[in-house]
Amino acid sequence: MLAAGAWPQTSKPSFARDWWLKSDAEERSGLLNGVADCLTWTAHKKGFSATPEQIMDRIDRFYKSHPGSVSLNVIDVWQKVRDEPESSRGSKGQEEIWKNAHWYLNGEWWSQVSEAQQLGFLEGYLWCVRAQVPTTTEVYSGSASSYRRKVDAFVKENPKQGKESVAITLRRYKDKTE
Repeated sequence: MLAAGAWPQTSKPSFARDWWLKSDAEERSGLLNGVADCLTWTAHKKGFSATPEQIMDRIDRFYKSHPGSVSLNVIDVWQKVRDEPESSRGSKGQEEIWKNAHWYLNGEWWSQVSEAQQLGFLEGYLWCVRAQVPTTTEVYSGSASSYRRKVDAFVKENPKQGKESVAITLRRYKDKTE
């Protein structure tokens, strides 16, 4: 489990209260999917498997009801609100169970979501790789928007690979570390 403020200062983007309140729901949703994908399947952290639909309202309520939370990033808030008692989260069994890595976040999903969600996904995934995966072989020096264009082109050119996860597709464009 990450402690509040566990993100290294040198790689800590401003995905905090101001970003959250100014960004649109599509980008927020993408960011949460990207961070969850990376934290779960690349950083191997537990507790980040909720879908954006399951967590966004709780994060939004937290930021709006805690004006002093300006420096808390989205993931720190996610940790706080995911630990709410079960009664305030709705009925048990709402979470979907996925047996495959990266859940539903594949080329088919990518083709159905907006550019804002795609960009948000890559912002979140790259943020996580850079801040939470200490010995990664995945190095990405480009911007999220540059990778969005590359992944988008690959998905459109290779429709038969629709089941390939976006994270695997993204790895095709990592920096050469040899």
